[in-house]
Amino acid sequence: MCYSFRPDAIVTGSPMPQDVDIVPNPVVVFEVLSSSTARTDRITQKKEYRATPSIRRYVMLEQAAVAATVFVRTGEDRVDHVVTGAIDLDVPEIGISVPLTELYAGLDLRSSTAG
Repeated sequence: MCYSFRPDAIVTGSPMPQDVDIVPNPVVVFEVLSSSTARTDRITQKKEYRATPSIRRYVMLEQAAVAATVFVRTGEDRVDHVVTGAIDLDVPEIGISVPLTELYAGLDLRSSTAG
């Protein structure tokens, strides 16, 4: 499949050159949600990523809070769960577990929530 999307981060199942436009066999996709992209990330991209068999996990990171929505492929289905605060974000497909708070280190989230 070929998409016009450019995820914020992607992990593939095999090495690839730096200058490619199409990523073969993506395994894990990360998106950072913003007010301008959240609708596309939550609806359109989620649908497209779900249709890509190699993608095992899709992580949508909130921009204004320490939180993520994680979609995990389980057979033909996807299971989603929300993680927040001081919890580890496990990504066994690539052998990592990182405290969710580390992904937000150095950010002033208070100024992001003003509206």
